[in-house]
Order: sequence, then C-alpha cells, then structure tokens
Amino acid sequence: MKKFIAVFALTVLMFSCGMQKFAEDNINDSDRIVITDDDTTVTDNSNTGDDGNTGNTGDTSDTGNTTDTGNTGDTADTGDTADTGNTGDTADTGDTADTGNTGDTVDTGDTADTGNTGNTADTGDTADTGDTADTGDTSDTGNTGDTADTGDTADTGDTGAGLPVRIIAANLTSGNGQDYDPGHGIRILEALKPDIVLVQEFNYGSNSISDYKEFSQTVVGTDYYAVDSTSFQIPNGVISKWPITSSGYWDDPNISNRELMWAVIDIPGPVDIFAVSVHLHTSPSSDQVTASLVIVDEVKSHKASHPGEYYYVVGGDFNGTASVSTNGFGKDNTFYASSPHPEDDNGNVNTNANRNSHYDFVLADPALHAFQVPVVFKSNVNYSARTYNDGLVFDTRTFSQSVLDEFFPDALTSDSGASNMQHMAIVKDFYIE
Repeated sequence: MKKFIAVFALTVLMFSCGMQKFAEDNINDSDRIVITDDDTTVTDNSNTGDDGNTGNTGDTSDTGNTTDTGNTGDTADTGDTADTGNTGDTADTGDTADTGNTGDTVDTGDTADTGNTGNTADTGDTADTGDTADTGDTSDTGNTGDTADTGDTADTGDTGAGLPVRIIAANLTSGNGQDYDPGHGIRILEALKPDIVLVQEFNYGSNSISDYKEFSQTVVGTDYYAVDSTSFQIPNGVISKWPITSSGYWDDPNISNRELMWAVIDIPGPVDIFAVSVHLHTSPSSDQVTASLVIVDEVKSHKASHPGEYYYVVGGDFNGTASVSTNGFGKDNTFYASSPHPEDDNGNVNTNANRNSHYDFVLADPALHAFQVPVVFKSNVNYSARTYNDGLVFDTRTFSQSVLDEFFPDALTSDSGASNMQHMAIVKDFYIE
C-alpha cells in the first residue's frame, strides 16, 4: 500500500510539472506580468522588440514610472535639466556670448570702423588744400563750366612744391590779314611751350569762341582764353594753361582799335596772377607813357584793395622803350623795368622783324620778378640744354633746322621771316615758391 501511495504521489508530481511547462510555453511574451518594487503592475516592454506593442503607450507610456524615470526624470529629467531650450536660457551662449549681439557690443566694424574713422581723419578731404585754400575758387568770378576744372585738379601750390611759370609776349601775326591763320606764329608758340601767352593782334579764324578755344588748345593745351573785344580790329588777349577767372580792359585814351586788356589767372597756390596784355600806340612815344601810367594807377589801386593776393605782369608790344622806365611802368616800383632784358643767341635784344628796334617786353612786379629764373630748353636727343639767363628773344632764323628740331620742335627756320611777320616772341621763366 505504501508502495502504491508513493507511486501515485510521484505520478501527480510529474503531471503538475508537465502542466506548468505547458502553461509557460503558451504564455505570449507581451502578456507577461512584472511585479515592480512598489507592487504596481505594468506591461513589461523591456524584453520585447515589438515596436507595435512598445509604441502602445496608452497605459504603458508612463515610461517615467516604468523605469521610474518619471521621478528619476523629475530629479534628473534631462528634458528639463538638460533641456537646451532652458539651459540655453540659463547658459545660452547664443545670448550670453551670442556673437551676433556681442558683435553689436564690440563690433569693431562700428566701434573701430576704420571706414568711418577714415572719414574722420581722411586727409584727402580734411586737408585738401586744393579746395580749402584755393583762392582761385574763393574769388573765382568765372567759376563756370570748364573754367574751374583745373583750378582744383592742378592746384599743387599748397603741396610745398615750387611752380614753374613760362610767360610769353606774342605779336606773331603774319600774312596779309594781321592774324594767326597762316600758322607761323602758332608753330613758334608751340615750340616755346608757354604756360601763359599775352597775345597781340589776336585774330584767328572768325574770332569765334570755338576758334579761340582751338588756338588755346593748340598752344597751351586748354580752353582758357580771354580777349578785350572781338569787335576791335586788332584785339589783345590772354591764353593760359590755368583757368582765367575774370577779365576786362581799361581804356587807352590814345587809340580805339584795341584796349589795355587784363585777365586774372588762377594759378596753383594762394596767390594768383593778374596779367595785362597790351599793344601800345606807335607814335608819338608819349602816348606809350600815358597808357603805361593808366595801367600803373589801376594796378596800384587793385593791389591796395587786394594786398598779397596777386602777382602782376604786363607784356606785349610796347612799340618802343619810352614806357619802360621809372616814368612809365617802373613808376613807384610798380613793375620791374630795369635791364637786363631778354636776348637771342647772338645777344640781340631787339624784337621787331628786322631786329633793329626794341618793341616787345614782359615786365613783372617786384614780387613776381623775385622768382625769375633762366629760361631753359632741353634737348630731345641727349641731356644737353640751351639756357638764357635773362630770358629769350626767339628768332627761328638764328638756328639751323636741326637745332630747332632738337630744342624747339615744330618751329621752322623760316617762321620768323614769314611775310609780314610782326615781331619776335619774348620768353621769361619764373619759379614761384
């Protein structure tokens, strides 16, 4: 009996074990129950890879409690604790060290913007002495169109460099019309490379504006010219490398077909040139003195009203020497009228076509005369030069053509001897400091 009971118990035990194994084999992994430490039952997803069930977070979404990340998350919830949105507020280097904003704070573009400080210390504008001290613009009464172009552009006087100025007196008409149309006088002037020309018998073409501009462009390379009146038979005029800001004339009481013409030239620097271009009466010689005294009185008056503002020069065809004395242009030391005077290569000071009379002059006031320097023409072949200490009376006939080509290109040996050529050109150089 005991044996039977033992066998029965063993059989029951084996049956129970088999049933338990059967139950375990038929339980779906997703339905397993997990008992947590706080006795709360949840669906255990820790061992499943089934995203469908894993994503079923209706009750199972409380993963904060599942792994106790709800509380742990409150303590170390990286969503809040490491929330870069809030951490960004706390230590958001975007604001704190935001180079966009700190760029405004220390933006060297604005704070030390050399583009702006360039304007602050822009010596181009601040110290532009061309405009600041350009008295040519300050008193420029002809500051229109092209007249003022080179007043600023070429204003180098304030840079500290000296200014070379070549002034020529020119009664160089030829042919039968007392004009420059035949071209001899123009070639002579081109060869001498003047800066300012005091022109007599200033007839060219039809004496139109375009004609005078063409003449000036050919000789000095600019459009700057002035003339007493185109209605006169043989007008006086001035052409210049620099702007002519105003011009006019005084009455010569002894003649009516030209006048005592003047022009203000805006040379670089603070002091301008007041130039007078004249063609005095031939006879009697006392008329020359009378006209010279008109000019002296006008210049003295002008100088008194504008002290230190101008250098004065008078030049042209004086038709004799009577006015070149202390009784004429030299009165009250208004102009420097003493010798020596310009001469040619042969030492001849005479200026008429036959070279036997002294008619033509360039006389500077004492201030400008102090800057007179020798006239120098350089060779275009080598380093040699021709120098005329007191100025030059230019007669093409005194040179061979080869010498003219080397030192005075464009001029021909026959130019000064052309039919009805009036006089020789008179050249003086100044170096204004």
